[in-house]
Amino acid sequence: MAGEEEMRRALVVGGGLAGMAFAATYGDAVVFEARKQLGGFFASDELKVGEHSGRELVEGLAGRVRALLGETVFESEGNGVWSVGVNGAEFHEGLPVLATGFREKTPVELGVYGFRPAGVFPLTAAWDLVNMGYSIGERVVVYGFNHYSLSLIAKIHKVCEKLVVVYDEESYVHKPEEAGDYGAELVKGRVLYVEGRQRVERLRTSAGYVEADTLVLAKLAPLRLLNAELAVGNAGMVIEDPAKVAESARLLALTLTEGGELGRVHGEVPAVPSVFSVKHPYVMVGVPSGVKLEVAGRVFSAEEPYPVVELPPERKVVIRVV
Repeated sequence: MAGEEEMRRALVVGGGLAGMAFAATYGDAVVFEARKQLGGFFASDELKVGEHSGRELVEGLAGRVRALLGETVFESEGNGVWSVGVNGAEFHEGLPVLATGFREKTPVELGVYGFRPAGVFPLTAAWDLVNMGYSIGERVVVYGFNHYSLSLIAKIHKVCEKLVVVYDEESYVHKPEEAGDYGAELVKGRVLYVEGRQRVERLRTSAGYVEADTLVLAKLAPLRLLNAELAVGNAGMVIEDPAKVAESARLLALTLTEGGELGRVHGEVPAVPSVFSVKHPYVMVGVPSGVKLEVAGRVFSAEEPYPVVELPPERKVVIRVV
């Protein structure tokens, strides 16, 4: 368990907002980033949640992080990570911390079947193309409504003939009407089938057919390809608020720097970090505002999305929704 290793150099896998926030707080940390720049998705995210945009937060952390750019971590062990870059494969000794962000759920996970023509993009691929100045299509369906898909819509709405958002889950931080402000049509339901031989022609949804030439898959899950215990940001749970992404990373950094005996969070409710120090007994819980939580027998309502809760000084704490 990480409790005996809290003062070791941290090896942060991923140079997005969470990785940068962790490294800036922890101090003795090296960030490994496969791309040539830090920030990840949030480096180009200008859609604010509350007072902050992801781009502003990334810019605020720039210059405060030691990073190896163009360095890809391909294996994690208990005492370090293996990476490959300009010097070939190398082993780095330290405490691995995953900040690998989210992944898009696959068509099989989503129950989307049919043809696999051109015009089907994972969210991050569509995001990269749009930020390089390319158009992804004229009649675009975005499957999944969350901060990340809405940020994409905010960038492309002026160059699309038609935008449709198909969703069956509510966002924790945005109202569906916000997509309407960008001219997007809202469809409550699920995408079931893709039609089209060369390119997407139309989609069958649980609410009927939608004519389209592009489908963006934007229902998300944490990305944890490596075997490491400690994770922050979207590698721990999907967090739509960029300020909360950074805060989740700081919670783990403070847990490790404070030291002391570690406890662990249990239960079906997602929490980041999954461990906590009795000297810094705080974790972030993945629920929207208004949800009633029971934490070690104490019941309260979440006053905001992704609340940070104080835990009792116990080795095992159960958090559940009541």
